[in-house]
Amino acid sequence: MTKQDQSPTSSTLPNDVVGVRREDFLLAMKQAASLVSVITTTVTDRRMALTVGSFLSVSADPPLMSVCVNKKSRMCKAMKSSGKFGVHVLADNQSEVADVFAGRPQTGDAYDFSCVEWLDQGAGRESLMDGASISAECETESIIDAGSHCIFIGAVTNIKTEEKRPLLYWNRLYGFPSSDL
Repeated sequence: MTKQDQSPTSSTLPNDVVGVRREDFLLAMKQAASLVSVITTTVTDRRMALTVGSFLSVSADPPLMSVCVNKKSRMCKAMKSSGKFGVHVLADNQSEVADVFAGRPQTGDAYDFSCVEWLDQGAGRESLMDGASISAECETESIIDAGSHCIFIGAVTNIKTEEKRPLLYWNRLYGFPSSDL
C-alpha cells in the first residue's frame, strides 16, 4: 500500500510546556493564506474528492507532494486503501469547484464530479482536472500520523500545468494573487 507508514515520536507536550488553546490556534490559522486544492482518489471504481488547503511541494529530487487529510474522514480511509491520489490546485475562477468538493455547493449537488471537466488518464490512473493551475497524479510514498490528520506524501507520476493564477483561501474568503507589481 505505502512504502512507509510513520507515527509521530510524541503526540503530547512535555509537562513543563504549555500549549496554546485550540481556539487561539484556529484563529491564528485563519490569517495564513493557503492554496485551494481538490484531492481525488479511486477505490474499487468509486471516485472520491475533497477540497483541502494543505497542499505542499515537498521535493523536486525526486518530485514529491503532500496533502493533509482528517483521520476521521472517508477520504483518509480511501486514500490509504488506494495507494494513489490526485492533487488539483484550483485556478482563480474555480471557487465553485472548491465549494462543490467542500460539500457546500452554491447550486447542484455536493461532490458532483460533473461540475468540472476531467482528463481521463486510462485504467487504474487518476484523472487530471481540466482548467486547474496544477493537476498531478501521485503514488503514495508515505503516510505520517500527525494529531487529528494524516500527512500523505506522494511521488508525482504525472503532472499538468496551466498558466493560471491559483485560487487562495484567507480568513474564510477566496482570493487570488494580484498581478500588479
